[in-house]
Amino acid sequence: MGMLERGASWLERQRMNCLTVPVTYVRRGGLRKDVEATIGRTLFRAEDRYGVPICIESRDFLVSAEELPDKPERGDVVIQWGKRYEVLAPNNEPVWRWSGPENSVRRIHTKEIGDENAE
Repeated sequence: MGMLERGASWLERQRMNCLTVPVTYVRRGGLRKDVEATIGRTLFRAEDRYGVPICIESRDFLVSAEELPDKPERGDVVIQWGKRYEVLAPNNEPVWRWSGPENSVRRIHTKEIGDENAE
């Protein structure tokens, strides 16, 4: 393992140790899994139906692929601190993408949809 690989590995360990919070990932079938996630955001640019440019902000959850080996799908839900976030992205963008050089972290795009108890 070279110096850059060791550095990337060290950074990933620091992310997991210092920058994560517990969340629950819920598959559309109801299967729940507790994972550690780093909170982020992505700004998507789009146009409304009149051609006016708009920005849409996604709340992102960065989760290790080891903790969440199956690909996230539109309609899945992430629960954090009593709030529910639906996995989705605007403009037919993918709902998740790789983050980092080693394809070991999934960046999952979501939108807040309400309180956990309002199912």
